[in-house]
Amino acid sequence: MAESQVPYTYNNSGELKSNLSEERFKPFLMKAGLNEEYAFNLYLYNARLAKSFLYPLHILEVTLRNKMSGIFSTLYGPDWPRSTTFRGELSQQSEDALDKGIQRAKSHDTEDIVATLTFDFWSNLFRSEYDRPFWQSNMQTLLPNTTKTRHEFQQHVKDLNRFRNRVAHHEPIYGLNISKYHTDLLDVIKWISKETHDWTKHHSTVNGILRTSPSANGEPKPHFGERCDNQFLRVDNTTTLNDIPSCRFYYYDGDVPLIIEKSHLLDFMLRNKECDGTLMLDLTEITFGEIISTLQLPSNTQRGGSTESLIKAKQIFKQRGIDYIIVEEASNVVGIIAKAHRQY
Repeated sequence: MAESQVPYTYNNSGELKSNLSEERFKPFLMKAGLNEEYAFNLYLYNARLAKSFLYPLHILEVTLRNKMSGIFSTLYGPDWPRSTTFRGELSQQSEDALDKGIQRAKSHDTEDIVATLTFDFWSNLFRSEYDRPFWQSNMQTLLPNTTKTRHEFQQHVKDLNRFRNRVAHHEPIYGLNISKYHTDLLDVIKWISKETHDWTKHHSTVNGILRTSPSANGEPKPHFGERCDNQFLRVDNTTTLNDIPSCRFYYYDGDVPLIIEKSHLLDFMLRNKECDGTLMLDLTEITFGEIISTLQLPSNTQRGGSTESLIKAKQIFKQRGIDYIIVEEASNVVGIIAKAHRQY
C-alpha cells in the first residue's frame, strides 16, 4: 500500500487533488511549502504510517476487550451484556452503545457481541463513575504487569483511542510524535500481557516506515547520505601502503573510480609471497597504482547523491560489476555504500 520503487509522474495532479478533495490535501500542501510532488509524497507516507499502525492497534483492541470481557464474566456471569446488574452500572450513552452492539452481533453469544462493540465503548468504561463497580479491585487482574491506577490507565487508553480514530478516518498523523504513540501502544499491551507485547513488537513495521519519511526533493528516506559509511580514505596512483592508516574503504579517484578494501590488499600480498611461503614486501615501495595494475581491478562503483533514496540501491547493485556506491554531496564524496552484507 502506497509503496513503489518507480517514480510517479504527476501529469494529472489536478484530478488527484479533486478526488482526494482540496480540503483534505491542503494540510499536506502547506506542510510541503506548496511543492505538489513533495505534498503527494507526504500523503503517501501518511498512508504507509496508518497502515503500519493497523496491526498493533488491532492487537491492543482485541487483547483489551477480551481481558475486560473475562473480568465482566467473573463479576456478572457469562451473559454479562444482558445482565441487569451490569447494565444498571452503565451510563445511558454506554448502554445505548451496548444495545447497538447486541443488535449488530451475528448471534446471541457474548463473544460475537464483544466483537461488535467499538473501542470507544471499551475506553469509556474507564471513566471515574466505573471505578467502584468495575476497577477498584480488578485493575491488577486487568493489568498484571504494572501498578497503574484506573485513572492513569484511562488517560493512556483515551489518548490511544483518539489516535486510533485519526488512523481509521484517514486523517494526517505524520506530524504527530509517532514514536511515542508506538511506544505507548506497546506499553499498554505489555501491561496486559508480556508475551503478546513481545510478539507484537517483533512484527510491528512502524519503526521501519518511520525511516521512509520523504524529503523536500521528493525522495523517500532513508537517503544514501544517512546510510553511507564515512570510514574511507582517498588514494591515488602514487599513494603507498606505508602512507595509509587502517580503513574500511580506499577510494581511488582515477580515470576509472574504484573502491579498494582490505580483501583486495590481502589478495595482492598473497600473489607476492615467496616460494617458501614467506612474505617480504617493502610497504614504502608498493603503490595503489601497482596494486590496481596487478589485480587488474575493473570499475566497481556508481555515483549517487546524498539525498537519493536508499530504495535505489537494490536496482544499482543488480548491475553487473557494481559493488559500491560512491555517495556525493555538492560534488564532494561523503561516504561509501557496499553491496556486501547489506539488505536493500
